[in-house]
Amino acid sequence: MAIPEDAIVVRQSNWAYMLHTIPWLILFGVSLSVDFFTFGIIPAVFATWAIGSRYLSFRKTAYILTDRHIIIQRGSMMGQDRSDLPFDDLDDVSVRPGRLGVFLGYTRVELQLKDGQTALLHYVPLASPLLEHPPLVAVRKKVQ
Repeated sequence: MAIPEDAIVVRQSNWAYMLHTIPWLILFGVSLSVDFFTFGIIPAVFATWAIGSRYLSFRKTAYILTDRHIIIQRGSMMGQDRSDLPFDDLDDVSVRPGRLGVFLGYTRVELQLKDGQTALLHYVPLASPLLEHPPLVAVRKKVQ
């Protein structure tokens, strides 16, 4: 299915990759200060791989809203995976910012389908149009 031109594209918050980058940078900095000649290159290789793969998946992930569907594109180093979910198949929509999300401005959206499956949208910015998209708001109000 082609994506309509009037579709709303929501990207993940920058925290989607930065939260995973910070520990790797700390590990790399500590390893360089401890022993550069024997241990410094190994963390650099792992940090480059971990940060690079997380950044690529972040850049390729998008949540696309149309008038009838939500299209979930999840990125990875090898490409993208796409799921089309019609709004008619949604049974419940819940928004869960979590401990850090409240302070950093992102949330997780759980889409409960009528067949019992759950689709998770991670690191959705709190200011995104996804949270106020009329079909999703209608499902949330129907459940309450």
